[in-house]
Amino acid sequence: MSSKRLQLTANRMGLTLPTVALPRAKFEAPAYSEEEIEVEALRLQEAIQQHQRWPLETCRSIAPLTLEINRLKNENDVFLIAHTYQTPDIIYGVADEVADSYTLSKSARDAPQQTILFSSVRFMAETAKIVSPHKTVLHPSPEAGCSLSDGITAQDVLDLRAKYPGVPVACYINTTAAVKAECDVSVTSSNYMRICERLPGDRLIFVPDRFMGAHLQTALAGKKEVIVYDGECEVHAVFTGEKVREWKERVGENLSVLAHPECNVDVLEEADFVGSSERLIEEAIRLGEEGNPDVMLITECGTAERVLAETEVELNLYGACVMCRHMKATQLEDILQALKEPRPDQIIEIDDEIIARAQRNLDEMFRLAE
Repeated sequence: MSSKRLQLTANRMGLTLPTVALPRAKFEAPAYSEEEIEVEALRLQEAIQQHQRWPLETCRSIAPLTLEINRLKNENDVFLIAHTYQTPDIIYGVADEVADSYTLSKSARDAPQQTILFSSVRFMAETAKIVSPHKTVLHPSPEAGCSLSDGITAQDVLDLRAKYPGVPVACYINTTAAVKAECDVSVTSSNYMRICERLPGDRLIFVPDRFMGAHLQTALAGKKEVIVYDGECEVHAVFTGEKVREWKERVGENLSVLAHPECNVDVLEEADFVGSSERLIEEAIRLGEEGNPDVMLITECGTAERVLAETEVELNLYGACVMCRHMKATQLEDILQALKEPRPDQIIEIDDEIIARAQRNLDEMFRLAE
């Protein structure tokens, strides 16, 4: 480990990351030699770049799982994609691509493989099925939901349409296929402003994230009236402007605050930069490279995990991240089981009529986002 990496890890200054999830039970795999396991463990530790939290012993314990998952994935031509909020052993151990919702939805659509395993929450796997209805889409953790997608139904959208006839409806991508089918266009944290600005008329309905909706109301004031649904992300709702101000006072004027747009307006008002998970990672690394190492990331813990792994610059990460219990529900054992013998509830099935209508929604997102 380089001295630069040691300094980065040691200077997290109270940034509490989730406990490392160890294998639930001893894994009985095809015989891998001690040498194969050691090589894989070293690869994992080097990729994750958190030697204190992921010691070599821990990496050895998961190495048989990652070896077997990668073997089955390659043998069966499976494209394994993972959201940024997944755990490092999944991201750096077995994933073929890691990104935010928008990038992964395009990757699922364009991938040549006919089987996609999506390590994420349920709505993301549904989105992959919508854009690739002819492909088999596997979701290892059917119970992994989302407070946003679970907080709104298709009927809620129909009720809003009846109350505001003719007003376009934009939905955050954190919604079910059935909800997308009733909306005009989906948006993500990387394109919501651009798409909503381009929608016709001087009014729009935005569902289900009230915090992102409030941000739109502020940004589009005088241009569009934004009618907002009352939903929220249980992770980003935890952050407050007061806490951010406390950290600014503690660290000083050099602290750069980077926030996800699912946060409340009072948090975003304190932020120096607002963007999607991918943009937050890029901005944190850019700041470090330009000699501004004091950074506060206001989002789910997985973003900080990736920053720690993907830069060699010195960074002091301040504050506290919040873990998404839904995103962290998936473990390597779940992925292995879904690859070997997927249960019916791990195979995404959506009614053809809903897929067709939801496809129009996502096609419009791709069109307006470019």
